Amino acid sequence: MNKTLRQALAMAWMIGVVNVAQATPIALLSDNFDLENGGAGAAEYSRFTNFTAANIDLLAPGYFATLCQSAGGGTPCVDMEGSGNGSLTTKIAFDLAANSLFIAQFDLAGDQRGRSGNQVTAELVSITGEMLYQEVFALASDAGFTTFIRSIYIPDAGQARFKFFSGGPADSMGMLLDNVVLSANSLTAVPVPPAALLFASGMAVLGLRRRSAHGSVRIGV
Repeated sequence: MNKTLRQALAMAWMIGVVNVAQATPIALLSDNFDLENGGAGAAEYSRFTNFTAANIDLLAPGYFATLCQSAGGGTPCVDMEGSGNGSLTTKIAFDLAANSLFIAQFDLAGDQRGRSGNQVTAELVSITGEMLYQEVFALASDAGFTTFIRSIYIPDAGQARFKFFSGGPADSMGMLLDNVVLSANSLTAVPVPPAALLFASGMAVLGLRRRSAHGSVRIGV
């Protein structure tokens, strides 16, 4: 590829002629915990449909359901601390394509009981142990449910699990979690339309000529 054409392609990227398209997202998991335990709350609940759990309380009628409501949500929801700091990890290791986005959406709220220092960490970890994403969330105790959306670029194909775990005082009063939605989206380069490429080529040549007139660039070999 000659120098002028390379300059044209670079110009095309700069002016947005070449961009990245996203396919329709593929749903991987959607869980609002409403079907857990027959809709009843439970301490140290571990029979989640989609998650492996440790030290997690299911808040629903019969067990602190008002905390979900105080945070502006519905019941059930999840308390990220049971008898101590807890964790939720997807049972499925998701197949992720190279050059794709993993999209995580979830609702977090404060503990609603006046405790400070609570945190929830979200992670995407490959089955080989590579950390693909990690972020710590800290909310005030009285903070209502907030929806967080994160798009994580996946450069190489592989499998990974998504995980939440709590940190801070292990006092059985953790942040609240609800409405977890995970999806994936492949990325593809949009071909350069011929007319747009010609336009970009012309812009590049014009730019080169202007710079050559000032003695900074020579056109040709």
